[in-house]
Amino acid sequence: MPTTLQRPYRREFLAKASVGLLLTSCEAQRGANAAVAGAGPYRSLRELTNWRPEAGPSEAVIQQAAWTGAPLAPLRRQLQELSSGRRRQPVHIVQFGDSHTASPFLVPRLRELFQARYGALGPGLLPPGTGPRYTRLSLAQAEQQGQWDGSTALRTPGPFSLPGYRLRGQGAGSRLVLRSTEPEGFDRFRLEVLIQPGGGSFRLLSDGQQSGALPTNATHTRRVSLPYEPGRRQQEIALELLGDGPVELLGWALERRGPGVLVEGFGINGATLDLLSNMDQGMLEAGLRERQPALVILAFGTNEAVSSSLTAHQYAAQLTERVRTIKSFAPGAGIMLMGAPDAARRRGRGNGCDAWMPFPGLPAVREAQRSVAAAQNLAFWDWSRLTGGTCGLHAGTQRNPRLVQDDHVHFTADGYRATAERMFDFLMQGPAA
Repeated sequence: MPTTLQRPYRREFLAKASVGLLLTSCEAQRGANAAVAGAGPYRSLRELTNWRPEAGPSEAVIQQAAWTGAPLAPLRRQLQELSSGRRRQPVHIVQFGDSHTASPFLVPRLRELFQARYGALGPGLLPPGTGPRYTRLSLAQAEQQGQWDGSTALRTPGPFSLPGYRLRGQGAGSRLVLRSTEPEGFDRFRLEVLIQPGGGSFRLLSDGQQSGALPTNATHTRRVSLPYEPGRRQQEIALELLGDGPVELLGWALERRGPGVLVEGFGINGATLDLLSNMDQGMLEAGLRERQPALVILAFGTNEAVSSSLTAHQYAAQLTERVRTIKSFAPGAGIMLMGAPDAARRRGRGNGCDAWMPFPGLPAVREAQRSVAAAQNLAFWDWSRLTGGTCGLHAGTQRNPRLVQDDHVHFTADGYRATAERMFDFLMQGPAA
C-alpha cells in the first residue's frame, strides 16, 4: 500500500547525506565492534556534508567526572535549570527493563508527566521498524512493507544498540515508514545503521522527494548515526531498500529541538539483566555518552525471580557488574533501581489469594537489589509497596478498575499508569539519597 509522506524537505540534504554516508566506508575504524557516532547536531541540511562517522563525543563528555553525590541530584538539578531557563538542552532519562518497561503504558505515562511540566520533545529513540513482538509505540506509528527480519539481544550477544533490537532487510523496494502522531511532529530525526562488509544501500523519502543511494558497505562492522534536522517540522519519513545487499538498522529517533525532557524506555518481553550484557558494549557506551542522561533506571528482576535456585549473592554480583558498567558509560548520571514488583503463579485449583504463590526467586532478587543500591549509592524505588504482596496483587485483579492482569505478573493500563505516577512522585519528592 503506497504511503503518502507529508511536508517537503530539501533535496540538498538527501543528495549530500548520500555523500556523507558513503565516506564511512573509507574511514579508519576503532575495532570490529567499535561504536561510532556522528558529530552534530546539524542545524541545517547543508551541514551534513561535514558529517564524519568517526567523530566521537566531545572531550568534555569523554572526561566527564563520575557522579558521587546523591543519586537523584543530577536529575533534580537539571530539571531546576530547565525551570529557571538556564538550560536549553534536553534532560534525558533512560530506562532499561523487561516487559514492564516494554508496555505502552509505564514509560509513556512517566514521559507524559515529565514533559507536561518541563517541555515535550517527542518519543526519542525507538526500535527500528515496528519493533520486537508485542511492541506498541507511543507518540509514533511505524509500518513495515516487504522483507524484514528482526533479532533481539534477549539471549544472543551481537551488534545491538540501546533498543536491544536489530532489523535486517534486503529485498528491493522493502520499506519502513515512521510517523509522528503528535500534532507538533518532529524537527530532529536520527537513524542508527550498522555499517558492514557487503552492506546494501537505501534511500530516504519525504513528500515525493528522495535521496540518492545511501550505502552501508564498509570494511569493518560498526554503528553510525545519520542525523537529519529539517528546517521545519515534519510528520513522516520513510526508508526504502535498493536491493543490492542487506541493510541492518539499530534504531531511529523522532525528537524536537529545544529545552524539555526526553524519557526513553528500552524493554523486551522476557528480558533479564543479560539484555545489557548481550548488547555490543561499545554501542551501549556510545548511546549513553551521546545522551549524557541525568538518570538511568534499571527495571529488571521479574524474570530472574522465576528461578528457584537463584541466590541473593549470585544476583547481587551480576547486578553490581551491570551497575558499574552503566556508571562508567554514563558517569554523570544518577542510577535508580526499581525493586521487583510482586509476581505469582498458581499453586492449585483453589480460589482467591490462597490459589497463588509468589515467584520463588523474589526474596533473593529483592535482597540483592536493596544491598546493591546501598553499596553502589543508587536510588531505590520499592515497587512491591504498590502491589502489596501476593494477596494485594490478587486484589488488584478484582478491583474496579483492575490494576493487575489475570496472570498475576503483568499490570493493566491503569496499573502501569498508577506505577508511573508513584515513580514520578518519588523522583520529584522522594529522598535524594
